[in-house]
Amino acid sequence: MTPRSVLLCVLALSSSFSTILCGPMCNNQCCRFVEAFPSRLRKLREDYSQIRDFYEANNDLDSALLDQSVEDSFKSPFACHAMNSLLDFYLSTVLPTAVAGVTQETRDLKPHVESIQQIFDELKRDVTKCRNYFSCKKQFDIKTLNDTYTQMESKGLYKAMGELDVLFNYIETYLASKRRNH
Repeated sequence: MTPRSVLLCVLALSSSFSTILCGPMCNNQCCRFVEAFPSRLRKLREDYSQIRDFYEANNDLDSALLDQSVEDSFKSPFACHAMNSLLDFYLSTVLPTAVAGVTQETRDLKPHVESIQQIFDELKRDVTKCRNYFSCKKQFDIKTLNDTYTQMESKGLYKAMGELDVLFNYIETYLASKRRNH
């Protein structure tokens, strides 16, 4: 072996050891879920980038659906319930409506909406399994958000889909906080 190849081997080994020693020690399914979330988030954002323009172009409402109170809930001890309630809202109301509303002209949106729906379904399942890990406190009240959505009538879909990136940010911030704490 040449001195250069020995040096490369030493650098590669030290890099591997530092990753092992400095990386998170996940010894349970919930920790692994939190640590792996950035790859899911990347996929959510990729899919959303393919549908964003359509939903934003059709959203002519000035009020926000995911307002400051929702963001504050994601920063509170009730964040896991807020996330669970919002995922349930999107899975039971918003995303099925978006899929059902696909037309011949918008059929290229469907696989991206279905992908977001699938990831949200997996995320909701993982959040439910990991309630103890997240130290959930009390139930988040989604009634106000649901009422606002209903009042928006057919435009509520465009508002909710147009604000998915905001929801992604809330979820990312919350789960990132759990990475540092555990």
